[in-house]
Amino acid sequence: MKLVTVGKIYLGFSSYRWLVISTQQTNYCDPKLCPKGGPHIACHGLTTLATSCGSGSQETSLDSSLQALILDLHNKLRSKVASGQQTYAANAFYPQAARMATLQWDNELAAIAANNARRCVYGHDKCRNTIAFPYAGQNIAMFSYSGQTFTVNELITGFVNDWFAEFKDANPNYVASYPKGYTGPDIGHFTQIVSDRTNRIGCSLVKYDEDGWTNQYFVCNYALTNIIGQPIYAAGNACSKCTSGCNAAYPGLCNANESVSPIP
Repeated sequence: MKLVTVGKIYLGFSSYRWLVISTQQTNYCDPKLCPKGGPHIACHGLTTLATSCGSGSQETSLDSSLQALILDLHNKLRSKVASGQQTYAANAFYPQAARMATLQWDNELAAIAANNARRCVYGHDKCRNTIAFPYAGQNIAMFSYSGQTFTVNELITGFVNDWFAEFKDANPNYVASYPKGYTGPDIGHFTQIVSDRTNRIGCSLVKYDEDGWTNQYFVCNYALTNIIGQPIYAAGNACSKCTSGCNAAYPGLCNANESVSPIP
């Protein structure tokens, strides 16, 4: 099954709502969270699906098994790149990554992603930053179909693999320094997936019907976005700069407890 993603990476960087994560309270309406412009998607955010989503709409519960699937898909792809096993052209490989973090789930990023998905309107939000992740990134995708059925696992796998498939349009130069004013084929979903300073992710999936089509809308927020002029990851022998050791489950990645800064 080939899912077609129609999203583009956002590179710029609402009643009053508090979202409680653990013991921390964040005022998402604080303009300091969005120095490059807002509004923040979780300011006056949606706690349920928007009425415009329609009667057949449904928010998929991303339980621990689905979270594990999302993480495994990402980390296997990150491992492939970090280990120097991913081509970008015939017999040409991306460089190994010296210190690529292992992605882990973040409930706050997931909750904020849900504020976008619950609108049932495809598009990047202007701001999704948190106190911990002041430069949060985002990948989005939507798959529309009629007269067919797909499992959630199939959908998520298709979305992530389609994002990663942009590797064929990127190259080591773009990885070494994310390009300014880039107008070529999409590469930002791929670069977001392999960002070495990104160690947290949270996602949301919503289904809704429109004009006879079933839409599956997938939103993932990441700890750090693509930063123009900065490397997506630092090249070097795989895992050579990891201070916590190397992840045996995902060769080339640092151990899950590697401390990385999500600040450019």
